Amino acid sequence: MRQYRYLLRTAPVDALEAAHLEAIPLLSEADQEALVASLRSSFLVGDHLTARDHLKIAHLVTSGERRSPGQLRMGLPPDTLQNLAARVLRSESCFGLFGGYAYWDGAEPQPEDDSLWADGGFDPKVGRWAASSDPRVAYGLDGEGIGGNH
Repeated sequence: MRQYRYLLRTAPVDALEAAHLEAIPLLSEADQEALVASLRSSFLVGDHLTARDHLKIAHLVTSGERRSPGQLRMGLPPDTLQNLAARVLRSESCFGLFGGYAYWDGAEPQPEDDSLWADGGFDPKVGRWAASSDPRVAYGLDGEGIGGNH
């Protein structure tokens, strides 16, 4: 499990997503269903996913674990987590990604802080930029061409 945690924390996102994409189809149907259920409960995403949406599941697992380290792992049944970790570690996409493993302290990073987006004028509640900080307005690009006179 420590090796899987190491990959989740240190591997490039594209390699990690590819490793999960290789691993998920190898899981039993019950484990795939448990993974989707855990995505729904841990990250509140995936309402329309099925266990066969491997690419989307791999993306959500990777981005969710990066955003909230440990949250998915804690929500998965232990057997499903063990099966997923074992298959990810055996994937070809993991080859060469353990270079710093012997020196890793095992510490979990802090979750990403999305509040910085709000400081820039982005309102995550509505999914839009505030009018005063909308870059299109700031640069005179209001949808009608530069300055709106074209």
